[in-house]
Formats: sequence, C-alpha cells, structure tokens
Amino acid sequence: MDEQQFTQLSNKMDTIIKLLALNAVAGKQLKDQVAILSSFGFQPKQIAEMLGKTPNNIRVILHRLRQERGEPETEEETVETKAEDEQHA
Repeated sequence: MDEQQFTQLSNKMDTIIKLLALNAVAGKQLKDQVAILSSFGFQPKQIAEMLGKTPNNIRVILHRLRQERGEPETEEETVETKAEDEQHA
C-alpha cells in the first residue's frame, strides 16, 4: 500500500468513525451530544464540524459541563478564557 492509498483509506475510516459517533448521539440534546462526543475523544473543533456549530460554542458547552461536574479548569481553558475576556474588554 502506497502513501496515497493509505491516506485515502485513513480518510474513509475517519468518515466512518464520525458517522458512527453521530449515530450514537442522534436525537439527544446538544449538551448531551457534546458530552458524548468529547468522551469519545473528539476535540472541540471536530465536534463543532460534526454538529454544525462553532468551536467556541463547543468549548463553552464543555466548560459548563466541567463546572457542573465540579472539575477544575485546564490550563488551556484558562488561557482561552483570558484571551476572550481581553477581546471583549
């Protein structure tokens, strides 16, 4: 298998995985969809693309979910939150 064939196969597998994940969250509320997809290991940008939302919208939902669970913020979240606050100031 050459590099091009590998890339094509990899892209097809990614598509299949995304379709299976979307099927798993079908009919659920957005918050639940985001929680499930995140638990599957998808990143906010990937979840946003799958659900037709913005990455920032997904990050906000994930942030609120972590707050509800009492989980501490990650360093990445803290940096993003500060940057967003500075933009809105």
